[in-house]
Amino acid sequence: MDISAPSEKSIGVFLSGGMDSALLLYLLAQRSDKIKIFTIPKYDGAELYVGPIVFWINKRLGCNLPDPIIIGDPNANHELQVNTGLYKVYHTCDIFYFAGNSYPEDILPNGPNRTRRKNPKEKQPFFDLYKTDIVKMYVEHDLMDLLTLTHTCTEQSLGRCNNCWQCRERQWAFKECGIEDLTNT
Repeated sequence: MDISAPSEKSIGVFLSGGMDSALLLYLLAQRSDKIKIFTIPKYDGAELYVGPIVFWINKRLGCNLPDPIIIGDPNANHELQVNTGLYKVYHTCDIFYFAGNSYPEDILPNGPNRTRRKNPKEKQPFFDLYKTDIVKMYVEHDLMDLLTLTHTCTEQSLGRCNNCWQCRERQWAFKECGIEDLTNT
């Protein structure tokens, strides 16, 4: 997993409000002060969560991350939403970070199509990790307070439906790690 952030490079981070992207932003903010944050106004309420996540990271690290920039088309197919905004801001950063991870298809079948980005300017340090690895990193870095600010459900903007694929992936990860998920969102 490569979370290097060259200090001379400007970095763009896509923050969905979910646990993966919140963790990635936290880890990158420890390494760079040249970060721009982008989010897409999805119907799952993502933009409701990004502000509090950025505020928490700024307070915890004593840094000054900027407010997220809203980009993209929430009406586009889920897999294409990032690309609908990325092309408009591609010239603004040297490197872009995305937080998508893999999942065990034998345990969690029929999940989203998470594909590796091929452009060397686009980094996916969590791509070879499972959600269990993400939960363990939250514990390792003492970030459970940050975790409570994240939102996983793709069917409702507040709380969890506990039925969508993303809710089930989160439940699986916490159960596998033997950790109670105290987050309500």
